[in-house]
Amino acid sequence: MTDTIPTLLLLEDTRTVQNYIRDVLRSLPMEHHLVVAKRIEEAQVLASEHAISVFIVDIGLPDGDGIDFLCEMAMLHPRARALIITSTPRDDYRDRARQIGVLSFLPKPLQRSALLESVTGLLRPEANPRAASPEQQGFEGTLGGLSPADIIQLKCLSHATGVIEFTTDEHYGMVWFDNGEVSHAEIEDASGKRSGELAVRTIVSWKAGTVREVPHSGELPKTIERSWQALLMDAAHVEHPIATTT
Repeated sequence: MTDTIPTLLLLEDTRTVQNYIRDVLRSLPMEHHLVVAKRIEEAQVLASEHAISVFIVDIGLPDGDGIDFLCEMAMLHPRARALIITSTPRDDYRDRARQIGVLSFLPKPLQRSALLESVTGLLRPEANPRAASPEQQGFEGTLGGLSPADIIQLKCLSHATGVIEFTTDEHYGMVWFDNGEVSHAEIEDASGKRSGELAVRTIVSWKAGTVREVPHSGELPKTIERSWQALLMDAAHVEHPIATTT
């Protein structure tokens, strides 16, 4: 196997559905490598070991939510595409999926032709390059090129605990989450280091860059008391936070 052969990750807990999808994907018109997991924990390991081009993910899994998994994978595999499969194609699932850039959504029972067409389209080379300018493409650490405010909102809505790192050509920042609330933030640039709510407002103003989840251990710092909704609403009314800091 070479680096030019795309790797697909299938996350599906039902064995019969796994076998069906394996069989269908044998008819793909391009060479590929398939790795399979039935639990999120297994998929996280596989995603850390392979460069994934396409995720095929069920929503209802024994150890969590497939959309929350894709939020995490958007940071680990920023150029990947995703197909969601589910037996309960509710509108709220579609809305959450579209927020992270997942536009391919198939209901179960899966139709062979629809599955083949969807995966083939996601594997086409022209589907993957990000040809937009930095101002248009947003943050590359997400499947949909979301803004920092979008990323923070998605992490809070999924009740996340952890740390994410934002990087641009000139700036560096980190945001801490504790059970779905922003507990702390720090930034560093030519103006120096800042933290707390000011750091959040500054990060939200950044237009393009990369984002990734970083390991954390021990107690989470706590410098922010307001809810994430209040923080983002406040940041939305600050047009030039970097220029107004001292």
